[in-house]
This record gives sequence, C-alpha cells and structure tokens, in this order.
Amino acid sequence: MTKNLLISNATLSKYKHTYTILEKIQFLSIDVVIGAVAVGYMATRLLEVVATPMWWLILPMAVWVTYSLDHIVDSVKNKNEAVIDRHRFHYANRKPIIVMIVLVGLVTILLSWLFLDDKIIIYGIALSIIIGLYFALLYFLNTWKTALLQKELIIAGIYTSGIFLAPLVWYGGAPPYYAIAVISSIFVLVWFEGIMISWFDYDNDIKDGHTSFTVIIGRRNTRRFLIVAHMLLEIMIITALILISDKIAFYSLLIALIMNLLLGLIIMFPHRVSKNNYYRLLGEVVFFLPVMIVLV
Repeated sequence: MTKNLLISNATLSKYKHTYTILEKIQFLSIDVVIGAVAVGYMATRLLEVVATPMWWLILPMAVWVTYSLDHIVDSVKNKNEAVIDRHRFHYANRKPIIVMIVLVGLVTILLSWLFLDDKIIIYGIALSIIIGLYFALLYFLNTWKTALLQKELIIAGIYTSGIFLAPLVWYGGAPPYYAIAVISSIFVLVWFEGIMISWFDYDNDIKDGHTSFTVIIGRRNTRRFLIVAHMLLEIMIITALILISDKIAFYSLLIALIMNLLLGLIIMFPHRVSKNNYYRLLGEVVFFLPVMIVLV
C-alpha cells in the first residue's frame, strides 16, 4: 500500500513540473505557427498573389489545431506513462487544450466558410479528411503498423499543402517550374527537420513506443542519411539558383539554401544544441527565415 502511494505521488509530482514560458511556447506549437506564417508570406510573394486578409488568421489557427491534435493523440496513447515532455504536458492539460482545439477549429471553419473561395474550401475539406484519417490510423493501429505511415513524411506533406493550398488557388493555374522548386525545397526541409527531431528524441520515442523515422532505421543510419541528404539538397538548390531568373524565386531558394545549411549544422554538431531541447527550438526558428523575403 505504502509503495503504491509512493509511486502515485511520484507520478503526480512529475505532472506538477513547472515549465518555463519558452517550453510552453514550444509545447503549444506557437513556434511552428510563426514559422508557418513566415512560409505563407513567402508563398504569396513567390506566386505574386494577394491573400485575403482573413487568411492570415485562418492559416495560423489551422496549423495550431493540426499540430495540437497530433500532440493530444500521442499523449493520450501513453497517458501517465509518457516520457516526452511535450506529451506529458499535453496529457496533464488535455481538458483545456481539447476545449481550445474544438473552439479554434470551429472558428477556423466558420471564417474559412465566410471569407475563402469555394475552391479553397473544397480542397481544404479534402485535406481535413486526409488529416482526420491520419489521426484515426495513428490512434487505432498498433505501434508497428503505424510505421507504414512514416509520420515525418506525412506531416511534411500536410504542412506544405496547408500553407501553399490557398496561394496556389489564387494563382489560378499550374505553378511555374521555379515555384515548384521552392515548394519542393520547403517540403523536403520540413521532412528533414522532423527526422532530425526524431534523431534527438530516439530514446524517448523508444520508451513511448513511437515509430519515428529514427526508430525504424536506427540512430546511426538516420544521421548518415541526414548528412548526405542535406548535402544533396544543397547541391540541387545551388544548381536551381544558377538556372532560375525570377527574382523572388531566386531569393526564396537562397533562403531555402540557408535553412538547409542551418539544419545540416544542427545534425552535424548535435552535442552543442542537445541541452534543454535547443535543437527543437533552433529547428523551428529556421522556418522563421522565409519572412526575410520582405526585404526583396
């Protein structure tokens, strides 16, 4: 009885941990939202479209709902046994967070219905169905079956599609080759950043039973993959810079080149950023850089 009480008190103490403001910002995906808005701004400049003013509110809310749902699903699967701080935080605060997800989600739907084009709404519904199916599969399938979903790749696809969906509709046709080059670079960078996070979180992912990229192919192989992949992407972007004449596309790719270099440096020198989850913060801050296109 005494032993059980001690275990119970230890568990309770774990969830009463006081998080810093910076940790809460990260746990609540505020940094991801800021990065999404920065990439969204680049998307509108790249495609030379004028965004509906309300889209600048709809975009961050939709991104926040998607990422928060992902964390809630992960936290509920492990409940009190979660090892990853982000999941422990979401499970401990699941009730208010779920309420906020529902409220923000409903407001996002309402504003989209009132202010966005019919095409964007239709494509948005299709994307929402895909996201819903993805979360359902994550929740109901057993651990190793979800490995087939390759979470980091799917999240990169959802993130990139969600940001570029409206600008592409406003563009009104097939995007030019230089825009495809930039969109592809952003997609790959989001994927690489997700894999990088899984490399740092490897031990905790194993304990929590998550089938991340690193868990599937191993820590050593993942680091080798990232180093080689970052080098290849660097070469591809430099080649594209030589060939592309469009000014905005050129500077967008130049920013993508810098982003790729910074993410590559994190995985090449991991010990310098492993303390206090700085790798996660730096990985997200890299996606603030597209806002520099405002200088062009």
